[in-house]
Amino acid sequence: MKNRNIAFSIIAIFALTLMSCNKEAFLEDVSSNNESLLMKQEAVTILNQTTNSVTMFAGQTINAGQVSFTDVDTNNDNVKDALVISFNLINGWEFVDVAVWIGKNLSDMPANKAGNPVIGQFPYKGNNLLGLTTYSITIPFTAIGYVPGPDPVNYFVAAHASVRKLNGTVYQNETAWGFGPRIVQKGSWATYFGITLSQDIIVGEPPVEKTETAFAYSPTLATTFEDILNENARWGWSVGPLNSGTYNFNIYAGAGQNDITKGTLVGVLNVVYNGSSAVVTYNLNFPYTLKEAHLYVGTDMLPLKNGDYTTAPGQYPMTNGALTGASYTFNVSGLSGAVYVVAHATVAGF
Repeated sequence: MKNRNIAFSIIAIFALTLMSCNKEAFLEDVSSNNESLLMKQEAVTILNQTTNSVTMFAGQTINAGQVSFTDVDTNNDNVKDALVISFNLINGWEFVDVAVWIGKNLSDMPANKAGNPVIGQFPYKGNNLLGLTTYSITIPFTAIGYVPGPDPVNYFVAAHASVRKLNGTVYQNETAWGFGPRIVQKGSWATYFGITLSQDIIVGEPPVEKTETAFAYSPTLATTFEDILNENARWGWSVGPLNSGTYNFNIYAGAGQNDITKGTLVGVLNVVYNGSSAVVTYNLNFPYTLKEAHLYVGTDMLPLKNGDYTTAPGQYPMTNGALTGASYTFNVSGLSGAVYVVAHATVAGF
């Protein structure tokens, strides 16, 4: 490994931090000059964690997979020198083509007079990809003007894919974009997100991370735990009944007494239910990340424990207590009829 004379001549290596955010949030400085600096290490992170991807939404609401990022050493000299963008599709979706634009200013993106992106002019492409479910693009750092150093450098990314899925004998064709804000409010629903190339710095002991409890909520379909149990209970909601279809529900953290005005909107829960199975995806907004996710989907309003309703997230049928990113998906099978969803999360980033 090549040494660099930065911060006590300790190894200085760059990392990738992925952010789904607005333009203002891009300017957050993730570097540090703290004198208790112990070491710098190679890592690829999302919000200083260990994952680095955003969901690819087809037709605006369908979870079709993910696009992820990593930094690589292409010439084996122990110095990272390129960015790899990897597309991975799920649930029967396959590529037709992909196109990516990356730059430091959204105004540099190829666009028409209305501001809609001109995908045909995106510089990084993959064509004639029929049948593929994974595809990667390698971009040298020099091509995007990135010079590794102690200061983070922010980029905007627009990741597009034309995708298709065989339904019987007919293909369903959709446009897909990496999850984030819309580029323009009218016209194309194309979206963008942000990445920051920077050094990943560990400073002494890691700080204590503040977290909040969060639940999915609907203004028309949510019932509080208190109303279901007819007694004082923890705050939270059961959402339903849901028939076959695609749904998006806001996720609120810290909404004590079921008062969303006291809580924080931290993301969106996407539910795709076909009458027998459901794909449920948590998508959090920057700067929030998932630490835990607990999910119930079933015909009762709440999960059962020893024959009684329970609201304790640890007793929900589907759990993951070791999450680090801003997005996570559960696949639930064996369902029928109208269902209810209780989606809990422990969220960091406060």
